[in-house]
Amino acid sequence: MEKFKINIPEGIYHLSDCQGLQSQFPQGSFILDKTITGCGATTMFLSDNIPTILCSARLELMHCKANSPKFIGLVHEFRKFGDTRSVLTLENELMDYVNDHSPLCSPFPPKILVSYDSFKHVAQALAMKMKLAGFRIVVDEAQTLFTDASFKGDVEIEFLENLKQNNQVIFLSATPYIENYLDQMDDFKYLPYVELVWPPSSTHPTNIEKLPYYQNSPLKTATHIIQGFRDRGYFKGKICDGQAVYSNEAVFYINDVGSIKEIIKANQLTPDDTNIICAVNNDNSKRLKEIGFEIGHAPKMGERHKTFTFVTKCAFEGVDFYSPCAYTYIFSNINLDNLALDISIDLPQIMGRQRRGDNPFRYDATFYYKEFMNYSDNNHADFINRITQKKKLSEGLIDTYNNCNEASVRHMLGDKYRTSQKIDKFSKDYVAVIDDKVKGTQRVVFNDLAMFNEIRAWDIQKSQYIDGCQVMRSVDDATFSITEDKELESFLLAFDGTFEDMMRMYCDFLQQHPDYKAKLEWLPQIPLEIKNYYNAIGSDNLRSLSYKEADIKRFMGYIDLRDSIKAAAESMFVKGQFYTLKQTKEMVQFIYDNLGATMKAKAADLKELLDCAATKQTVDGRRENGYVIL
Repeated sequence: MEKFKINIPEGIYHLSDCQGLQSQFPQGSFILDKTITGCGATTMFLSDNIPTILCSARLELMHCKANSPKFIGLVHEFRKFGDTRSVLTLENELMDYVNDHSPLCSPFPPKILVSYDSFKHVAQALAMKMKLAGFRIVVDEAQTLFTDASFKGDVEIEFLENLKQNNQVIFLSATPYIENYLDQMDDFKYLPYVELVWPPSSTHPTNIEKLPYYQNSPLKTATHIIQGFRDRGYFKGKICDGQAVYSNEAVFYINDVGSIKEIIKANQLTPDDTNIICAVNNDNSKRLKEIGFEIGHAPKMGERHKTFTFVTKCAFEGVDFYSPCAYTYIFSNINLDNLALDISIDLPQIMGRQRRGDNPFRYDATFYYKEFMNYSDNNHADFINRITQKKKLSEGLIDTYNNCNEASVRHMLGDKYRTSQKIDKFSKDYVAVIDDKVKGTQRVVFNDLAMFNEIRAWDIQKSQYIDGCQVMRSVDDATFSITEDKELESFLLAFDGTFEDMMRMYCDFLQQHPDYKAKLEWLPQIPLEIKNYYNAIGSDNLRSLSYKEADIKRFMGYIDLRDSIKAAAESMFVKGQFYTLKQTKEMVQFIYDNLGATMKAKAADLKELLDCAATKQTVDGRRENGYVIL
């Protein structure tokens, strides 16, 4: 694989502003690694003067692009979800659009949005009119060719086969597949690989908090988060430029519709406050209807964002959120054999989904993971043997099909193989049946996408999830972290325990490193109340209160109303008079309640309000402890 690097100039944040960029691309087909999300690569290809077919595995991505203010009414979305019209009707509609956007009819060239599985119909319609060769094909979020291969690899193989009818295909991604896999695949190993190199000024560091699952359960973890929001009124808080800001929306990336259903039912979430964005298909639609939900979409800019948004892996690529305050929670579930959240592939994608520059939580996230400790040489040997046997079986099945001379028998075998791949989803073999709509032929082939995706999932689990420390290193390797400062990183790793422990660590760290105050205030993983307490009463008062939250709250309440409380005490307590401890406590509590203070009174509070002396006097024949007002 021949690799090229193209340096993006300083001051460029969107590729459409980079003059002459496309002239530096290789001729013909190639892989384009844009390296960062949100740089406008898709917009660049949809805005130029070249006829383009944009292909995506995600209907949600095409929905977002087709309905964006920049492209609405200009691009053509082929077969939206729920469109039950015949393929012939859709193809005729497509050709009407193409003809309407010919150079003689429109200054804007045809731009077609189509899913991988429907591309064959677009290719067939254009080829019949001798127009296919005039289109550039952009495969957006191309990493999905591999990540989806375990459950719909036949679609990807068939898609790649039909792409061969065109000599300019750009495989576009900010998170391309790992190079050592590409080098083993005929469809990719000979393609030029172009990497865009961005200046530091064009990138932004992320802040990702890494935590194991709460009580080892995604349901309990999500419930813990939701309950915390209901108790506090916000998900996360931080201090920016001296002002407290709060996140009252959250996006949960959970790669399992079943788990999302459980969370919704357990927490009594409703369609009014909850949005579910997942793969658009009949199965998911049916499952969500069982709990009164429908498959949702990312709100357009200016539309209302719901409090809770759940997004699956099969939906988030290319989806843009424009929330002013949403926080991100990421759940990695390695128990799904081929759907493990690949930190190196998916995490940068997720961190690029929040698009509003004024969202203070845009680059913040909490990453939840499960540790996986059951790896051994024997396990690895068993895995390699399983892959080898599946490969051998697949080659035998393909030979059987290719060596069959009886057309009817070949047709029957093809049907059986196709049925098997729909049911088994390549769990038993790697045989795929594909249709070449342009040539009108059917072939049985080896699905190397599915095989390498299975190997990839194993490699991810044993390399990234073998222990908590390795997970943390993998997350940091995949993102440019704001916490790469060693002092700050060391503090955050140790920042845990009870409230008293965290309050003490916060005060001690700032006493040693006062110049880190703004950085700590910016980090949402440090509870906002800890920062507020520190700013309100200072480390000396916190230390005198032994960092106990109950006492801190009492002191805070007293500070806010101190002048009013003191004035009330001066009018209620008479100089020279003795008051028992019980009388003192009751009178001070009366003052607190009357002024709306939430503190619980103690008799000793009187010493903070008035000049008094502790003493003993006889009251009703008994010696009582109390205070004399001086």
